[in-house]
Amino acid sequence: MSISAEPLHIEFDGMDRKTWDDLIIQFSDASLFQTWSFGSLYAGKSSLSHILVKSQKEVLCCCQVVLRRFLHSKIGLADIKWGPLCLNKSVPLNPEALVLLIRGIKMEYGHRRGYLLRIWSHARGEIGELLQHSLAAAGFKSNQKERPYRTFLIDLSPPLDQIRNNLLQKWRNGLNKAERSGIQVIQGSGDDLFKTAIQLARQMSERKELGSIIKYFEHYRSVQQDLPEKYKMIVMVGLADGEPAVTAICSAIGDTGIYLFGASGEKGLKNNGSYLLQWQMIRWMKERGIAWYDLGAFNMQRNPGVYHFKKGLAGKAGREETFIEHLGSFTVWSKLAEEILHISSFFR
Repeated sequence: MSISAEPLHIEFDGMDRKTWDDLIIQFSDASLFQTWSFGSLYAGKSSLSHILVKSQKEVLCCCQVVLRRFLHSKIGLADIKWGPLCLNKSVPLNPEALVLLIRGIKMEYGHRRGYLLRIWSHARGEIGELLQHSLAAAGFKSNQKERPYRTFLIDLSPPLDQIRNNLLQKWRNGLNKAERSGIQVIQGSGDDLFKTAIQLARQMSERKELGSIIKYFEHYRSVQQDLPEKYKMIVMVGLADGEPAVTAICSAIGDTGIYLFGASGEKGLKNNGSYLLQWQMIRWMKERGIAWYDLGAFNMQRNPGVYHFKKGLAGKAGREETFIEHLGSFTVWSKLAEEILHISSFFR
């Protein structure tokens, strides 16, 4: 199916796994959350849809949409996480293409298919402002009932010495202690390392009574097993006296690396193992040419310790960013879906 708007046109649902995986690597704003593996394991292969805006043979912007129905009814949610993708490395940003994409999302998934639309973009700067304006003009509204995604971003373009000097003093002291501790860091993308990470998460869960964290790790392990090699997450494990003590897991597909989660055992805590792994992640990302490091979501009120750790790592040059999801409700069925979204965990 296509909708023409010369010289640009929209295409829907012409993607298979390989075609989509080969496409998103062309975008510098690609991420784990727009991969076929993440989407299919999130809601099932039959519930994936794709929309592209093209000019001649170039894809100017695109996104993967995860479609879910509530109990096989007409009530459903069309979810776009960390999309749309707008920064094709081969062509300049085309604002008209982004406006057309938003219009196509609204017409196809909002009006024709009757879904509640939820867009949780990671766009920032000029592109973020353009997207916000386009969504507002199309009738989307910010979801103030849902906590925003707050994070710190580290610019990885300066030399390592400069990035280290930008760390807050207390954090830099913690890193110095970790480097003296003798922790050995191993890294890779294999399942054995992921299982080790889950073992450490289980120790932390028992210590802090965080029962749900294991399901989170297991879900991402399933995603990892399904991902193409070029998109696999990086797993780092720190060994203290030869035993796993601390872990950190990140993804780096586009120009932004993302810290997903980590865990520490008792020896990891004692030796500041998390400081060492975060610094190793920065080194690893710079070697791969990653431009930015997203330190992952935090909630300052619920977990001030995590906030201060990430603030110290972001340092004097770090940028604090807030990303708010947007909802588009254009039919009776989508308004019912919005009510369910606010009172139930079904669409979480």
